[in-house]
Amino acid sequence: MSSSLASRLGDIPGVASVVVDLDGFGRGIDVRLEPGADEALVMERLRALLAAYGVQSERRPRREMGRAARSVSDLGVDVTLTPTNGGARIEVATASVRSSRVVAADPMAVAQGLADVWCQVIGRVPIEIISVEVSDDGSLTVVGNDAGQEVSGSRSTEGGWVDAVTGAVGDVIAIAGRPDLELAAS
Repeated sequence: MSSSLASRLGDIPGVASVVVDLDGFGRGIDVRLEPGADEALVMERLRALLAAYGVQSERRPRREMGRAARSVSDLGVDVTLTPTNGGARIEVATASVRSSRVVAADPMAVAQGLADVWCQVIGRVPIEIISVEVSDDGSLTVVGNDAGQEVSGSRSTEGGWVDAVTGAVGDVIAIAGRPDLELAAS
């Protein structure tokens, strides 16, 4: 299946090269676009083809990384996520402390980087992010490990991916160490 999938993916207009490894250690599909290609159109065609091959479900919420700043006043921080070349710059600030980190453009890396910087700024032990998932209904759920206790936060992606990941990671940090506290998804 890998060779025929790679061939079909490579036939999509705007795709410069494709490497498909669904069985190895670094399994995945690496697609490089031609300069000037319409990324949104190419991605839509890639998704449709991957769904036809059963590699990805047909309906996936759009994940957009954009420049945004979000104040999370109930937790006392300002969060800024800015796309960089091949990644994202995460900045978290309080009135007196500011910290940032550059991470890969990957939901797990963004959530972990956000959790790390956020914990550093507020002076708490870091939380390990275990998973980041987007459900069919468009909610993003982040699961963290706080001293052996699994804690999760969930937010809708309707307001954009930046707001969803910021809110979900914020929920994880707020709930961590307080199993009696549950935050409603917004």
